Amino acid sequence: MDILSIVLGALSLVTSFTPLIWLQVIGGFVGIAGIVLARRAKKADYRKSLTTAIGMLCSVTGTLLCFLAPVLSLVSNVALLVMTQ
Repeated sequence: MDILSIVLGALSLVTSFTPLIWLQVIGGFVGIAGIVLARRAKKADYRKSLTTAIGMLCSVTGTLLCFLAPVLSLVSNVALLVMTQ
């Protein structure tokens, strides 16, 4: 489970840089799944602290980027629309 959380976190990081908003939202949910798996792996075996920490870091970062990027994109588009009028 710990390696899978790293993979899911990396996938969410990759999808955060795509220009498609629907793909970024899917990447955010993949990152949430990575967070859940990292927490379960940490509870199951406390000795896997390094791999679960890496999985948690990747998943949290990917989730934040995936959910923040579409919001910032929409805000910047609205700002551009207002400035051109």
